[in-house]
Amino acid sequence: MEGIIGNIFIGLLLGLVIIYFLAAADREEQNDRRQQRGQEQNRRQLQRDQILKELAHKPSENNLPKTEAETLLYQFAASKNHFTLKDIEQGTRILQRHYAQRIANELAYKINYPEKELLSFEPKEVLQLLAIINEGLHNAITHSQASFVFSIASVGYRKCNIITHDNGVGYDRKEIADGKGIQTILKATQKLKGDLKFTSSIGNGTIVNVELPI
Repeated sequence: MEGIIGNIFIGLLLGLVIIYFLAAADREEQNDRRQQRGQEQNRRQLQRDQILKELAHKPSENNLPKTEAETLLYQFAASKNHFTLKDIEQGTRILQRHYAQRIANELAYKINYPEKELLSFEPKEVLQLLAIINEGLHNAITHSQASFVFSIASVGYRKCNIITHDNGVGYDRKEIADGKGIQTILKATQKLKGDLKFTSSIGNGTIVNVELPI
């Protein structure tokens, strides 16, 4: 009988020891996760600080609509640490409203974004995405003679496409060199490690399609 009781006691003791070490391991894992989250928050906050620093050093000698739009997109990208695709849609609408108010024309602004809240973007990614969208909008407004410009996002397997499409006059890229707007789009796409598909032809409008890995 004493042997049985002893064995039970030893079993209970071993069980308590195992529970203690499992709990300690769990606490350590939770602490690691909290530390990683803290480091991630700090990293993204540094991105926001850098964006505001860049904005402060941007020339502000004019009040052209595009310059004002660039200020808006910098402010938006620096507004928080975590963004979703819905936030990108909101930023796009801000740019559309800005141009509609500042540039008088008959252009219709359209937008189509899916509900994909699981996608997450960092401040520096949002800055580049909105820079691409802004260039597409500005080019359509000032050069295309379009009646509409369509801002579109689509999400597929491990990729997200951000598209600006206008129904303007288009142009022949073989005859006209890429201007600063296209160069800005290319640079931003490279920073996002994405691919740019730029299509324009006379009479068929222009499509700026940036494909991003997710």
